Amino acid sequence: MSTFYSKLTDVELAKHTPLLRLSSYMKMYELQTDLLVKVDAFNPSDKDSFSKRTIIPNFDRIVVAIIEHAEKEGLIDRRNTVLIEPCYKSGVGLAWIIQRKGYRLVMTVPDTVSKKHISLIRALDAIVVLTPGEKGIEGSIEKAKQLKNEIPGAVTLEQYADKVTEIQKTGDIWEYACLNVNILVASADTGTIFQNQLNNLLSFLKERNPEIKVVSVRLESNTYDDESGYCADMTLEVKNEDAEETVGEVAIAEGLIIDVLSGAVICAARRISQDEDNFEKTILAVLPDISKRCAGTTLL
Repeated sequence: MSTFYSKLTDVELAKHTPLLRLSSYMKMYELQTDLLVKVDAFNPSDKDSFSKRTIIPNFDRIVVAIIEHAEKEGLIDRRNTVLIEPCYKSGVGLAWIIQRKGYRLVMTVPDTVSKKHISLIRALDAIVVLTPGEKGIEGSIEKAKQLKNEIPGAVTLEQYADKVTEIQKTGDIWEYACLNVNILVASADTGTIFQNQLNNLLSFLKERNPEIKVVSVRLESNTYDDESGYCADMTLEVKNEDAEETVGEVAIAEGLIIDVLSGAVICAARRISQDEDNFEKTILAVLPDISKRCAGTTLL
């Protein structure tokens, strides 16, 4: 039975972004696998806060899980709790979730963040405290800790993050993958700050389904100094021109506009599908980006 939501601003949508079968794309290449994509960019706040967080499916989902855990345990309530959060590019999504949940938010943000981002955060009823840009996100974290100690009733989501199980944080993609997917494909183009989270999530998945294979995908133009590989069974490199070509093919075949990172993931998933050893298997590719990132590039 389908799930219906009363409005597009329902935070439950953050937990259930679309799972799409690329039927026309599969026909285009005569694939003998079931190729699915998880369109995690279709979260209700419609922002580009997760484009570099690869396999962690949707930052909104994690925030919702932590807040709801803290509510259930009686650790926070809307009347006297102030959330203090340091943020960089994920600020808009975080502010959106907290505003929809009815909490007051003070966000510490480096002053090098764009005026557009800061304006959007303020539009979502958050108080923005700017920190020196030369200190980066570490300066914002330091300021958040200071404010937490100074403001009565102030807490941070980090206080409760470790209490939330991985399945609560990651939601439906992992429940589905554990039961039905043979191969999981995701981008490896991520900064080191997220490597511990990546390892935890992938380790969790493999514990639930030891037979699942995890493939990480790297764009040829990747600039990250990545030494992780985390729990992936293999890593594939995709050339930029191949990823861009895939973006165009998916747009024509499926009417789905994606970015180059997602194009690289689908390109890799298609190559895996064409391996005879993988015929009749189910492959799930995680798409981290939104179409707005295509604007002003060679893709559009």
